[in-house]
Amino acid sequence: IASYINVCGRKDSNYDQCLAENIKNMKDKICTGFPEFNIPPIEPLMFDKIVIFETKDLKLYLRDVNVYGFCDYVVNSIQTNPERLHFDINILFQQLYINSTYDFDMRLLVRVTNKGPVEAVIESVRMKSDIDLKTITKNNKKHIFASKVNNFIDTKSFTYKFLDDSKELAQLHKILSDVIDNNKKEIIRAVKSRVEEKASRIIILIFNGIARSNYEQIFPEKT
Repeated sequence: IASYINVCGRKDSNYDQCLAENIKNMKDKICTGFPEFNIPPIEPLMFDKIVIFETKDLKLYLRDVNVYGFCDYVVNSIQTNPERLHFDINILFQQLYINSTYDFDMRLLVRVTNKGPVEAVIESVRMKSDIDLKTITKNNKKHIFASKVNNFIDTKSFTYKFLDDSKELAQLHKILSDVIDNNKKEIIRAVKSRVEEKASRIIILIFNGIARSNYEQIFPEKT
């Protein structure tokens, strides 16, 4: 077992705290990867395209999206049900940073289009992860794996900056800023749904990579 993983007894009184410490200990590994388990670094989270709006008169996409900040988190709480094989984990990410290219197409009196680099910062991102686990016995050895993960992200707002700030684009950026500022809830909803989905796959990848074949070593009944 890797040195940063504590053995957590399922029937120990400090089981939840032990698991929380393990999650804290993995902070740096989120960015550097878990080579001993063949798990690559998960940061940045990358998306080819996130659709914000796609209507006849307004199209706004984020392309080549990179999201950073997943290594800086606080484990606010963890609740487990060892018998039901279920974890509820609440995590706070201090800041998430987004680098992307906006792709804007809007019809006013004339058609207005442009693509350009944009940065965004999201403060105090809370994520609740509901993790369902299952066990199987194979060749007289018990294995555990994450079968389902649902993430729920909560954040209220964000700041952003266009990086192509030439004078020629000032009017276009004013139009685009008005669209963004008047639709922040919709933008947050579009981005967070994609992050929630990808984060679920990553949690399954990490948990199964580390714990699947090490059930009795990591989660014995008693330590």
